[in-house]
Amino acid sequence: MDKEFILIKDPVHGYIRVLKHEICVLSSQPFQRLRRLKQLATTHLVYPGAVHTRFTHSLGVAHVAGVFAEYLYSSLNLNHSELKRLVAIARLIGLLHDIGHGPFSHTFEDHVLVNYGINHEVLGGKIVTEVPDISKCFDDEIEKSYGVSAELMGKLIETPNIESWPLTSSISEGVTEKTLFYIIRGAYSADIIDYLLRDSLYTGANYGLGLDWQRLAYHSHLIGNKLVLNYKAKDVLDHLLIARLFMFKTVYYHKTVRAFDKIAGELLIKADPIFNYGEAFDDVSKYLTLDDEHVLSHPEVRKLDEAKYLLNRVVPYKAVYQAVIPLDPKTKRFVLMSKEAIKNILEEKFSNLHPSLKNVKDAIFVDTPKLPTNPMFEESEVYIQEPDGSLRNVLIRETLAGLMPTELAFLRVYVRDKYASYIDTFRSLVKSTFEGNQEFKSFY
Repeated sequence: MDKEFILIKDPVHGYIRVLKHEICVLSSQPFQRLRRLKQLATTHLVYPGAVHTRFTHSLGVAHVAGVFAEYLYSSLNLNHSELKRLVAIARLIGLLHDIGHGPFSHTFEDHVLVNYGINHEVLGGKIVTEVPDISKCFDDEIEKSYGVSAELMGKLIETPNIESWPLTSSISEGVTEKTLFYIIRGAYSADIIDYLLRDSLYTGANYGLGLDWQRLAYHSHLIGNKLVLNYKAKDVLDHLLIARLFMFKTVYYHKTVRAFDKIAGELLIKADPIFNYGEAFDDVSKYLTLDDEHVLSHPEVRKLDEAKYLLNRVVPYKAVYQAVIPLDPKTKRFVLMSKEAIKNILEEKFSNLHPSLKNVKDAIFVDTPKLPTNPMFEESEVYIQEPDGSLRNVLIRETLAGLMPTELAFLRVYVRDKYASYIDTFRSLVKSTFEGNQEFKSFY
């Protein structure tokens, strides 16, 4: 590729500039595969516009990460080549952070990968290091120009916390390369910013639209290895946190979306003998054949009831009860540990409605996704610089958004549609169970 850069028109960020070494990554098979992974899995079955992909999201994250890096490191009086290197690394991590996602994205992670003790970050690291189509981009240019090998990039994608971040060299007095972690995985990371903007636009939910993320970047700076936000931009941080809360509540955890996620999860589990996931995890070249289209178009998969439900937008569940539960550490443990216990108790009650329902095991679906005020970063902290120059260490849950409960959990109970004649009776039974003086009164 002779071009030094190309321009890609993006509906969220306008024109995104993709540099020569990034074009190599962008053109690779693993990255092009992201075009065939929907960002929001089954959400388009509720919000029809939500058909955007991991491909466009990854481009957006790279763009935002580059802007953040430019602002953060420009104030350190670095020479041009060092600033260029840090910006390039931040952009590459953003570009590749989701390269390991499987079909139906997080649904695959929640129903399949968890059973194999693996996650999409680990698979992403394997793809970058083991697939020549990407690793050669690092071998041919990126490592020589920016000092990052395919092996190092794989570790950067996999690393879950700043303590084990593999880049540690000094950048400036008291500042090291560990600070790159905040750009990709921090409390207001490039990843969060892009998916809030993008998902808001494509679903039409709008909570993240108008987020002045560049104000966050402009008013963020480094004091030692701490990422510090000036008090002037705290209102934007509150906007981000509250928008994220409402996106989880109304989009990602929408009751019908969760029902479709359950169906997709069951389909993916049943498809394991067809695709042999374990073998694909060992040989990522086989894993790269798995995408939304490939899975759902497979002749054997299409015979499954779950595939027919998804293809024809049929929801075989009816939500009969919902509660939104403020969580403290005690009730949080109870909710997360007791999902099966709740299901067992309700199944017993359901089976007592009629003799024909004895030993029925497929009638009920209990869903208890937890919703931290700041999902994935429950105890994340932000350093706010006050007008007098002092630093205040603020936990996310102590911001304006944190005036709400630290965490929420949805408790939802669904009944299969084939038991529709019992739904009203069962709804009353479930309501009395949770709101009467029976087993679950302690929830409230």
